[in-house]
Amino acid sequence: MVSLRPDEIRRTLAERVARRVQGHGISRASVDGAVDKVLGALSEVQDEPAPGASRPEGSVVAAVTGRSVPDLASRVRAALAKEGVAVGAIGSATAGNHNVVTLSVDGPARAALERVADALKVSVTFVPGEGAR
Repeated sequence: MVSLRPDEIRRTLAERVARRVQGHGISRASVDGAVDKVLGALSEVQDEPAPGASRPEGSVVAAVTGRSVPDLASRVRAALAKEGVAVGAIGSATAGNHNVVTLSVDGPARAALERVADALKVSVTFVPGEGAR
């Protein structure tokens, strides 16, 4: 089991989203609210006590971000299904024109998630310890 503190995941995701939307008029409070909403949604669907408190060995938590991509979560889930990848927990939020989806997949699905991000013309970032793009 890999243990990550929930505050570390929240801080990392908020920092990465803030960097992605920097210069587009999105306040840090909006970014923080969007990240909190996504992590809250993940917490509700996971059997784990807190988002990212522990996750199965080999799983990957990623944030997918895009600008003006309606229903990004459904698009990501459908594209991953076409790749034969089952998505674990998933949550999404929107701030202005920016969409963020945070999801958990098995480690071997990382390459598929990168292909999906390229196809949808969105960015994907992996939680520290799993690398980043």
